[in-house]
Amino acid sequence: MSQTTQDPIRERESKVTTGGRVRRPGLLVGVEGLEAYEVSSALLRSIISPPRIFVGSTREPNARPDFATLMALAEAVGGDPYIRGGRSASETLTLIAMQAHRYESARLFLAAGRTVVEQRGIYTAAVEDAVARHPGDVDRAHRSARRFLATVAEWRPLPGVVLINVDEPEAVVERVRAQDHEKLLDPVQLHHKAVLFERLATDDAARFRVFDRRESTDAGSTEAAVRDWVGRVLPEGVGAQSA
Repeated sequence: MSQTTQDPIRERESKVTTGGRVRRPGLLVGVEGLEAYEVSSALLRSIISPPRIFVGSTREPNARPDFATLMALAEAVGGDPYIRGGRSASETLTLIAMQAHRYESARLFLAAGRTVVEQRGIYTAAVEDAVARHPGDVDRAHRSARRFLATVAEWRPLPGVVLINVDEPEAVVERVRAQDHEKLLDPVQLHHKAVLFERLATDDAARFRVFDRRESTDAGSTEAAVRDWVGRVLPEGVGAQSA
C-alpha cells in the first residue's frame, strides 16, 4: 500500500519542533538534465553551508547513499549502468524504490533546516527509464516518464524546486558527446532525453527553474543565473552578499 506524501512546497512551509525550537524544514532542490553537473557545480559554488548531496549514476564513484546498490544491480544485469537487463517492469519498480530510499535518507537533514541537493534524481531516472522502455518514440516515452513521476510521488515528495539547463537538443548532444571519451552514449537516445527533459520542465513550470542557454552565448551565463537564484531563494546563498 502506498503512503500519502505532502506536496513538497507545503511540506517545507510546515513547522518542525526540535529541542523546543520551531524550525522551518530545508528545501529539497533537484538538479536534473543531461548537463546537471554544470548547474550543480555552479550551485555548490554559491552556497556557504555545504548541503547534503546525492548523485544518481554508477558512473560517478562518489555517489551516496545508493552507489553501492546501483553497482550491485548493474553487475547483476551484465554491467549495464542504467540497470536494463530485459525485465523492464521490475527494473522500473527498482528505480522507483531507490528514489523513495533517497528521500528517506535525507529527511533528517531537511528536518534540521538544511538544503538538500538531489543531483540527477527522480527526473533523470524517469527519463532514462522511459527512453529505455520506448526507444525511438518520444511521445510514448513522455507519457511513460510522467507515469513514473506520478508513481514516485505516491511514496515521497518531488523536489520543491528543480534546476535544469536547456538548449537546442542538437547542441546538448554535441556537448555531452564531446565529454564521452569512451563513446558509450547513443546520439539518438541523447537527443530524445534532451527533448524529454524540456517537456517535463514545461509540464510542471511552477516547480522548474530553467536556465536557457539559447538566451545567451556567454559561457558564464549559467553560473551567474544560478548564483542570482541562490542569493534570492536559499538562506545559505552568497549571491545577495556579493551583489
